[in-house]
Parts: sequence; structure tokens; C-alpha cells
Amino acid sequence: MTHWSSRGVAGWVVAIFVFTALAGFFWPHMAGIVFMGLAYFGVLHLAVLVYEQIAEPQFRADMSPEEFEHYCAALLRQAKWRADVTPASGDQGVDIVAAKRGRRIVVQCKMYAKPVRNRAVQEIVAGVAHVEAQRGVVVTTVGYTPAAEALAASNNVLLLHHSQLRRIDRLL
Repeated sequence: MTHWSSRGVAGWVVAIFVFTALAGFFWPHMAGIVFMGLAYFGVLHLAVLVYEQIAEPQFRADMSPEEFEHYCAALLRQAKWRADVTPASGDQGVDIVAAKRGRRIVVQCKMYAKPVRNRAVQEIVAGVAHVEAQRGVVVTTVGYTPAAEALAASNNVLLLHHSQLRRIDRLL
């Protein structure tokens, strides 16, 4: 993921302008062709930066719990997982079922203001058995209580902050 600021974009725009001006000044000599190539590279790089910023799922603190589930699923999809958000009711504590290369995980998403407690870990352990998944994951916007961490460790449940979902393959 590439983050950019208006200052970085302005720098690329200035570089593109300078390279284009130099290309015009040195045209049709080899230096003009080189400067034109650099300007073209700058335009492509700028287009990629803009596309990544637009296409990147964005976290907002005012998301509803359902929006947070869809945000987490989008991050998993970006990591090349097939991720499906479950219906709001009757999900047995599973918010997302995701699969990749024959491995199935279940994810519970908790957008809380306080650390997540044992109950979320208990629910995802039940969800792993219910969906016949290989692993359970709890994702939150905050941390976890020590009791939740201990229960997760003894049940092979992965506890993540939402920002870590991009690296889920390494964390699993």
C-alpha cells in the first residue's frame, strides 16, 4: 500500500513538468528522448499512486459494525482470499468465511471502544467447529484483554488489529 500526500503528488507533477520542458528543449537529440521517457515514467507512477489511493479500502472510525465487516472482507480480498460476509443473524459468531489455497478461516469482527473480552474468542472457537474451518481469527479496532489473549492462545485463535489483515498470510 502506498500512502501519498499532496506534497508528494506536487513533487511528481513538478518533475513531470520539468522533464517535459527539458525534453522539448533537447528534442530531437538523445537527451530529449531520455527526458521524455522520464516524464512518461512520472505520469505512469502518478497514475498508479492515485489508483492505489482510490482502490484501497479505507477505515473510518464512524463505520457501523456491518461496514466494518465489509471493510475487513475487502482487506482479505486484497490479500487474494475469497472472503464472504455472512448474514447478520444466525452466523454462529462468524462474520466472514474466507478461503485461499484450500485453507478456510472464519473471522469475527469487533469494532469496540474497549478491549475485546473472552466471549469473542469463545464464539469464534465455536464458529471454527461449525463451519469446519482450519483457523479462527478475531479482528478489532482496539486490543484484547489478557484473559482473551490466553484463551486465544490455548485454542489456536489469531487475534488481530484490523491494520494487520493485510499481512494475514504471514501471521497465519
